[in-house]
Amino acid sequence: MNYYRKSRNYELFIRKVYNCDKGKKYGADEALFMGLYLNEIQTEKVWYRIPPERQFFKVKMYIEKALITLRKRKKYVGSHDHFMPLLLRLQNAISVNDLAMIVSASIVKMIELDNKLRGVVSEVQRK
Repeated sequence: MNYYRKSRNYELFIRKVYNCDKGKKYGADEALFMGLYLNEIQTEKVWYRIPPERQFFKVKMYIEKALITLRKRKKYVGSHDHFMPLLLRLQNAISVNDLAMIVSASIVKMIELDNKLRGVVSEVQRK
């Protein structure tokens, strides 16, 4: 059930970027990502209200908006340089696994930048 973990990472990523609860407003719902995986692994397509291609496009747009938000975030010094390569990789994404890798890389980058920021803050507090 590796796809469940990846779907959960997607939801956590969106929720962390927008500081929101689970819901459809920013696409912070693991069911959106899970539906993409189910459509990919099953021979018969699982039809929701929207076709799988449109659902993939919507999830991709949610990730793109989140990365653009991170790129503009002043909290992260040089955020444009950190998140622009991920945006470029997102443009070439053609599968759900591509999206999952971008989400994972984004989470790692956010954690890395947050830890670096905490280190700078704690150094200033020590002085």
